[in-house]
Amino acid sequence: MNQSITVSQKTLEAIFDRLEKVTREVKSIRKKLEETEPLYGSAARWRWAEKKADEDIDKRKVVKFNSVREAVKWLNS
Repeated sequence: MNQSITVSQKTLEAIFDRLEKVTREVKSIRKKLEETEPLYGSAARWRWAEKKADEDIDKRKVVKFNSVREAVKWLNS
């Protein structure tokens, strides 16, 4: 049952180009799946939330308050 086929260089390059595109798409999908929120209340959710919080702190996407009153005022605005 051994069979062989002959494929032109152009066709072979097209196949490899498509494989590379599929590989990139799979990596992108995998990354999106890993970024989804884990089940609420699970240990994985806590680790995920802490990682996101650390990223926000690193990006300076935080609000600092000097008092509880200041925080409540900001929350009510």
